[in-house]
Amino acid sequence: MSLQLAQKSYRRAEQADQNIPDDAHAVIGVALTELQAALETLSVAAEASRPLSSSAMTKAMSSIYLLQSSLDFERGGEIAPALFQVYEYCRQHLISAFRNEAGSDAGLTQAAQFIRSLREAWSGMAKPA
Repeated sequence: MSLQLAQKSYRRAEQADQNIPDDAHAVIGVALTELQAALETLSVAAEASRPLSSSAMTKAMSSIYLLQSSLDFERGGEIAPALFQVYEYCRQHLISAFRNEAGSDAGLTQAAQFIRSLREAWSGMAKPA
């Protein structure tokens, strides 16, 4: 039984790898899209007092890590620290929601709105040459 589970997991990982774009601009766009979807899923669950999806939590935390680690603080000017703060805000509210702290649903909703705005702005930007 565990061999079948391992094979299914491997196939899912293999399929996910095929969806990873080659250029950095697109990778950030995918990370923002994944983060927005995960935050919205978690926000809806938290507002309804339902259990939080561990899959959505993992996707959100992984996306935040990718986005934070991709920031260039030397060349990014004022935008890099500002983006880091937005991502950190999202991370902190994810942790609060995981701990089932009061008011975490509002924080997740706000985090999802921030990321939606960033994703829309990012998708409107031209890819760097």
